[in-house]
Amino acid sequence: MTAELFIYSVIQLLGTAGAFFLAYRSFQKRRIQLGDEPTLPQYFSRRTTYWIGIATYCTFIAAFYLLLTSRWLPLEPLVTLIVKSIRSRELTSLLNGLDGNTIIPLIAAGLFLFFIAWENKFNPILILRDSIHDAFAIPTKAVEVYNALITSRLSAVDDSLKSQIANRLLAPSIDPGDFEKSSATVEYKWAHNCLLFDQIQSYANQSSFRRFFNEPSLKWGEICISYNAMSEKVIVWRESEPHYTKTVNLIKELDHLTGLLCRLLASLVVFGSASENDIWTTVKQLGGNVHEARLKHTYKYILQFMAATSIGVILGRETSVALHNAFLFPDEPLAHFDGNTLRWIAYVIPMYVLPIALVFISRTLAFRQQQEHSDQNYGFYMAMMIMGFIVSTTVSTLVLELTFYRRESFDFLESFIQHMRWGILPALMCGFVAYRMDTPVSDSEAPGKLIMAAGLRFLGWGSVAVIIMLYATDDMTVPEPNLRFTIVGTSFFVIGLLGAAARFKTARPDN
Repeated sequence: MTAELFIYSVIQLLGTAGAFFLAYRSFQKRRIQLGDEPTLPQYFSRRTTYWIGIATYCTFIAAFYLLLTSRWLPLEPLVTLIVKSIRSRELTSLLNGLDGNTIIPLIAAGLFLFFIAWENKFNPILILRDSIHDAFAIPTKAVEVYNALITSRLSAVDDSLKSQIANRLLAPSIDPGDFEKSSATVEYKWAHNCLLFDQIQSYANQSSFRRFFNEPSLKWGEICISYNAMSEKVIVWRESEPHYTKTVNLIKELDHLTGLLCRLLASLVVFGSASENDIWTTVKQLGGNVHEARLKHTYKYILQFMAATSIGVILGRETSVALHNAFLFPDEPLAHFDGNTLRWIAYVIPMYVLPIALVFISRTLAFRQQQEHSDQNYGFYMAMMIMGFIVSTTVSTLVLELTFYRRESFDFLESFIQHMRWGILPALMCGFVAYRMDTPVSDSEAPGKLIMAAGLRFLGWGSVAVIIMLYATDDMTVPEPNLRFTIVGTSFFVIGLLGAAARFKTARPDN
């Protein structure tokens, strides 16, 4: 091994190790905002899951740095130049050899290492880091559990648990009726805090959770001091005459304590539960609003919609061509299974499946921010229809203008308005898919009933597709014979199958 190769290998090893270390530090530094308090994400995941996530991110960053500095923008020319210049003691040759081939890779490597550690919301590497966090559900469950605990209704708590909480208090500060009062009252807020504190104490004596109580950011010491102080303040408040200012200040202090309690308890529940069902069983026992419409394996639904779209194009076009050749224009037959079928599939999938995929993403983001459960959210369905209309019309505009009409230059806004009719059906389908996500089915439903329901959705949406596509193709003037008939027939199958495929199952917590 030459000196140049040895030094280059050492530099590559040190750089890759540095990238791995910076990625490791960055992954651990990410904080999740729960209420007003930031929290380290490692407390919202099983230890194994967290370390798999961090290993995945660090390995990817190190591998990317290695590829960047060895293949795409190699550092080898710069290392060779420096070694040769030092060996010959000719610094002028070093200065003369510093050009784009040697300087740019060094700048790129330095910038990449800088971006790994640069905490900025616009940093693309940190966006990747946060995506890997989400992929391993490190912050997701924490936010959901925290929101469920913050908005829990104490009226749903078991009576035995209420009595247990009251009996454990050193001084009587809760009445049995406090759990049924308005959530804006001092009595209810203090009862809520007592419930949360009592649940946290059940974890405090277990050695496996000791690090949570020793972690300064989770503020267990501050919680205990504040809880004892609040107990005395509530007792004094109950015995004194009503005073508006004192009541408002006490409510603010109780809300702050509730946030700290929910943050710590969310950490304990998520980390200490063996499965997601266990998480939501605990939340439900504490009166939390358990969102039952929680879709699992959404990528399978996306693949299902892609399959339905492809099958719909194949069945629709070939059936339409067969009817065209047999009954309408036997003298001008259309070709079966030609290249147009594949082109239509390539066009229809982004037109329909892409906005549906965005519905899944939007629903996930909305679910994380949702504070209270709602069976149907018609404002969200309308927003998904608007989003689907914009996305599908944009796809139609770009695809048709660049491939079918093949115009070298076009006015996008004018073309968008011209192709708006093609966005009607995708918009309706996006709204329907969003609605169906909130009307999940049970595994216990009879197969015959499910098949009948799917058949009715197929016929209903197929009929809607025929009506709308007859309007959309009313002024169609293209050289290919009876393209309008083929488009309408294909739309019947595509939309019908998409409607039939809009069936979702949810993971429900055990009762």
